[in-house]
Amino acid sequence: MNTTTLYDALERHYRKPGAARDGEILLREVEAPGTGGRADLVRIGLWPSRGYSLDVHELKTQRSDWLRELDNPGKADAWWPYCTGFWIVAPAGIVHKNELPTGWGLMEPPASANRRRFRTIVDAEVKTAQLTMDLLATLVRRTDNTRLAEMDKMREEHRAALYKARTEAQQNATQTGLSERMRRRLNLLDELEKLLGAKLDGFTWGDGTTLDQMTPHELAAALADCGDHIRLQQRQARVEELMGRLSYAAQSVLTEMRKVGNSHDR
Repeated sequence: MNTTTLYDALERHYRKPGAARDGEILLREVEAPGTGGRADLVRIGLWPSRGYSLDVHELKTQRSDWLRELDNPGKADAWWPYCTGFWIVAPAGIVHKNELPTGWGLMEPPASANRRRFRTIVDAEVKTAQLTMDLLATLVRRTDNTRLAEMDKMREEHRAALYKARTEAQQNATQTGLSERMRRRLNLLDELEKLLGAKLDGFTWGDGTTLDQMTPHELAAALADCGDHIRLQQRQARVEELMGRLSYAAQSVLTEMRKVGNSHDR
């Protein structure tokens, strides 16, 4: 297991893939305030029910790297005042329990690839972190940069997915001998059949002729007739509406005339 795969596995330990990310903030390679000691991964726990936390993780994938850490624990010293827990994260066999300095915790990846959660070999000492303005500025700055990087990554993945889909569509169109424009038109015909509730090649016109029996000229003429028929229906409806209005107006005039005649008779 290399450092990249160990990073990814540790993030899956804290964040279930596909789950909301409001439970914690995970920051890679964060400089300790004022000292330059760099933590491989800082986890800021945001669950009030579980207690807020700031855990620092050092990742080790080689035995020799771990032994150098023991000889020069500068990263741990730099971060120790500012964390609630300090962890060594390493595959099994890299770190021996009896080698851990007092207060350090040890986490190992799951033995099975089907499991997500890491195993706690040694619990880290739970401490009270010192909160300083330098620490807050460091974490806020790193969080902002991390979010921007994640957004850029999402945009790149989206662009890559669109490019892949477009390329596959073009390849499929080429393989089938149809242009992308023709495929779109065929999709529109499919939608038209859904709206009609019938297949166009089995649709029967007024004289009983089906589409597969018609020439393009006959189809064009039939569609023109349909258009004329629709326009005639629209005009007929408009005429009937106007006739109704005229009839109503005539009735109103006759009523008024009768009233005037009755008043003269008196």
